[in-house]
Formats: sequence, structure tokens, C-alpha cells
Amino acid sequence: MCQEKLYYLFFDRMLAVIRRYTSDRDKATDILNNGFLRAFTKIAQYQQTGSFEGWLRRIMVHAVADYFRNGAGQTKEQMPGELPGDLAITTESNTLEYKDLLLVLQQLPPTTRIVINLFIIEGYSHKEIAELLGISTGTTKWHVAEGKRLLQRYIAAPPSSLKRNMNG
Repeated sequence: MCQEKLYYLFFDRMLAVIRRYTSDRDKATDILNNGFLRAFTKIAQYQQTGSFEGWLRRIMVHAVADYFRNGAGQTKEQMPGELPGDLAITTESNTLEYKDLLLVLQQLPPTTRIVINLFIIEGYSHKEIAELLGISTGTTKWHVAEGKRLLQRYIAAPPSSLKRNMNG
């Protein structure tokens, strides 16, 4: 009963975290359910030193990384808040709607999208990302640089043309 309450209490927030990594709602729900299963089996390890939501978010991010690293996410997406600093988002009207930002993030190649989310949004270090995804720190740095370049290019396009411009 308590697990069910936790599941429904955090469902929307954790699904939003996972949807930054995949646009496929079914895939996101699978990852979410795996993440909750992990959380429920490891709940005794929660030390209550930080927020429960932060602890749960970290489990969900690890579930996403495991999903893609283990090849489960390699179907049509082959895997090879606010944005800080030099990724500040501006357009001609100086605003970018959150839904448009999510659309832009979903257009990034899967590995680049995962690294960008982990580095910029979740605050992981290059070393942590490399360990989590099983890639080198140099590769994570390349994905961040490439992601920033692509995001800046994509954001310059009007939202209605994002899908068309992303593919060519």
C-alpha cells in the first residue's frame, strides 16, 4: 500500500525526468517502472540525508542509463528547469517555451541527449557520466560540445520547423 502511494505521488515527476531522455512514452514508462522496482527493493538503503525525491531521481537516471547501455533502447533510437551559463536559451522573442525545449532536446541523437541531460540538467560530472554510461570522459565532453552546438542551431529555428530542420 505504501509503495503504491509513493508510485502515484512521484509518477508524473519521475516520468518527466525520463521523458527528457526518450520521446517514446511506452519506453519511458518501462524505464519508470524498472526504476520504481529498483527503488522499492533498495528503499532500506535510503539514508534520509537528502530529499527522497532526489534519491529517487538518481535511481531513475541510472535506470535510463542502464536501459540504453544494455541495448534495450536500441530500436529506432540507436545509441552510439533552466539551462545554465552558455546554454541560456534565447530566441528572437527572448523566450523558449518549456514544451519547445523538450522538443529540441528530443531531436538530439540519443547518446548526446543522455549526456546533455546528465551533465547540464542533472549536474553529473564528466567522470560520473563516463562511469554510468561506460564511455570515456573525452567522449562525454565531445557529446556535451556537440549537444550545445546542435541545440544552438535547433533553437535558432522556429518551433514549427524543428522536426523538419532536425532531420536535414
